[in-house]
Amino acid sequence: MPILDTILAGPADTTTLAGKATTLENRLDAAFANFLYYAKRHWSYVASSTSGGDALLAGTANSAPCGGVATALKKVFIDGIGVADNDVEYITIAGYLWTGPGYSCFDPKVMGNLRKLDTPGVYSNGCIFNQHFYLKCSGKYYDPCLSTSYAMKDQCVKERFDANTATFSLGQDRRRLMVTADKRTCILYMPLEPVPGFQGAYTMFDATKKNLEKALGTAYFKAEMAAKHGAAKFQTFVSTLP
Repeated sequence: MPILDTILAGPADTTTLAGKATTLENRLDAAFANFLYYAKRHWSYVASSTSGGDALLAGTANSAPCGGVATALKKVFIDGIGVADNDVEYITIAGYLWTGPGYSCFDPKVMGNLRKLDTPGVYSNGCIFNQHFYLKCSGKYYDPCLSTSYAMKDQCVKERFDANTATFSLGQDRRRLMVTADKRTCILYMPLEPVPGFQGAYTMFDATKKNLEKALGTAYFKAEMAAKHGAAKFQTFVSTLP
């Protein structure tokens, strides 16, 4: 049985729903629930994957980033439920963002990629994405990567890191340091901490010099503070920290 047909068949029978006096939202909700049921059992989230929705539904790929998963859901809505292409909006959040810990990935292996500085190995503080994708249809937002639907656009976003927030690219390995809008929390990329779904992880900590030095390591921190090329912005930021 083709994967699309399998998704439509259950646990909720969307074919039967289509023959009843149900709303489009009810049919979309049923298809979304079926989609997540299938995805949790057959697909993996891999941020670095280049697979798309066509490959997932064709069975030629079993892993994808959030964009690929959202595209697969869009095809289910269009080809399975009969929604017009123009009635499904593919929403893109460009740039780095933090989704709250209340949102769980469809892939049960993915527990998050953000830990606290003093709790290594516990990545339960949400996810940092470099971009995010989901759908809007019939006035509702469907986010398959985060296994949820919601009423407000970008509801999953706890913090965005854009031109209005402090971000730094550090050292030869270009480690990313981001600061929340209230200037109270730093989030640092940890490239040597792969976690399920991601090639690296992040650590978060109160924005102090002591914590920043601890997170970077003393040698790295001192080298960055002494750097002459491109580090002035970082050095200025550090000078403002308690």
